[in-house]
Amino acid sequence: MSSSNNFNCWRHLYYATVLLLLAAASWTSEAFIIVAPAATTKKNMMRSSSLRPTTANKITSFPLFATPDNTNDDKSNNQSTTTKKKLTHADITWKLRPPENTSKLARLKTKFGANALRLYSKLKGKTLPPVLCPKGGRAMLEAYYREPGGLLKRRRMIGRFGFTTSRGPSNTEIDTTIRQVYNINPPPLSATIAAIIYMYVEPPYRHRDVGSLALTVISAIQSVQAVDFTVLVAAGDERLVEWYEKNGYVRAPLLQEVMGSAGGEFGVTMIAPVGVREGFFEECDLKWW
Repeated sequence: MSSSNNFNCWRHLYYATVLLLLAAASWTSEAFIIVAPAATTKKNMMRSSSLRPTTANKITSFPLFATPDNTNDDKSNNQSTTTKKKLTHADITWKLRPPENTSKLARLKTKFGANALRLYSKLKGKTLPPVLCPKGGRAMLEAYYREPGGLLKRRRMIGRFGFTTSRGPSNTEIDTTIRQVYNINPPPLSATIAAIIYMYVEPPYRHRDVGSLALTVISAIQSVQAVDFTVLVAAGDERLVEWYEKNGYVRAPLLQEVMGSAGGEFGVTMIAPVGVREGFFEECDLKWW
C-alpha cells in the first residue's frame, strides 16, 4: 500500500512538473523570435554564399571623416602587430546576451525561458534552432577566452559586440545599393536587413582575429533570423574600413543618410550579405541565454 502511494505521489509530481514546464515554455516562447523554417531555408539570389561585389559595379570610395567613439575592432587601434597566435573558434566561447541596460530581472526571465524551452524540447523530442534571439530587436555577443596554462584559469571576456536581431525592411537606397554592388535585382523592398551597432575587442587581444570571428558568428545568428544583408557604420580611420572590406563588406555611400551619417559625419556606411556555412554551429561554441 505504501509503495502504491509513493508511486502515485511520484506520478503526480511528474505530471505537475511537465505541466509547469509546458506553461513556462508557452509563456517564455513569446519572448523569443522563432523564425519559420521556410524563411530560414529559402534559397534565392540574395542568400547565396557566392555573392561577391562585381568589379564593374563596385561603389567608389569617398573621403572618410574619422570620429573617435567607443566603436572598436581588433584592427582599429595603433598598436603594433603582436606575435601572439591568432585565435580560432576552438579557442573562444561565445555567449549571446540581452543588450546593455537590460535589467537583472529581465535577464533572469530570459535565461529561465531559454532553459525551459530547452528542457521542453528535450522532453517532447523536438529540435530547437541552433540559436534563439529575444524579441526586442537587439542582442549583445560576448567573447570569452582562457589563457593557456591550466584549466584552473577562468575564462575572461575579451570582446563584446552589439547588433540587431530582427529583420528590418529594405528601402529604395538599399535596393539600389544591392543592384549596384552585387549586380542582382531583387523585388522592390524584399530584402531583409539587420545591423551591427558596435564592436569592441580588449586591447591585449586585438590583432588576433577576434573581430573577424565575431563577424562570422553575428552573420550566422542573423542568418538563422532569415536576414539577407547586414549594414554598419565604420567609425574610425581608413584602416578600419579596409579591415571590414577584407571581411566581406563593401562601401555603401547611398546609405550614409539612411544610417544617420550624412556626409560621413560618423563614419563610412558598409554592407555585406548574411550567410552561414554548413556545420558552423557544430564547431562554434555558442551559448545563448
